[in-house]
Amino acid sequence: MQLFLPAEPLLDTTRMRHVLRGWADPRGKIARMLETGELIALRRGLYATRRELDPRCLAGPIYGPSYVSFETALAWHGMIPEGVTEILSATVKRAATFENAFGRFRYLAVPKAAYPIGVSRITGSDLPFLIASPTKALVDRIAREPGFRSMADVGRWMEEMRMDLESGLDREELVGCAECYGRPAVRWLLRLASKKGWIDG
Repeated sequence: MQLFLPAEPLLDTTRMRHVLRGWADPRGKIARMLETGELIALRRGLYATRRELDPRCLAGPIYGPSYVSFETALAWHGMIPEGVTEILSATVKRAATFENAFGRFRYLAVPKAAYPIGVSRITGSDLPFLIASPTKALVDRIAREPGFRSMADVGRWMEEMRMDLESGLDREELVGCAECYGRPAVRWLLRLASKKGWIDG
């Protein structure tokens, strides 16, 4: 029997059971499809049907709720010059890491109250995905940086990262994150951005 996969870029176990409902050994068929590359395993029970998908589109389905953030989002927004070798995302669940044919996907926890601030949906891609705004990505990253003792430390870190703030930071998002994160580093970023004129609005 010849099998024709649906045109969907992702298939989970439930969908595959439906697709293989006429097969005597669905589990064995999935194993063979993984061997031949007809399916690509993303994590247990989730498969991609083609290799040319943008890895950022896969971060949410692999582990959610989550949104792309930290260096991955900063690079997407053109705020840092370096490329990023792994897909970094924020989640309200426990931290986790997954590796598959598309790369390494790392998820770092953020406070539930701060999670929805500054997150937008990208639709012009293989699959819609959630990503942090420039301001939120910067806040998420700075909140995780150890060793900050002052506003000056934040400023030095920004210089070392060669951060491009030409488009400015969002005041409302910064204020909201400073309240919800409860981290001194985020409050220092708000003060520094106000002092340096990096804030829009």
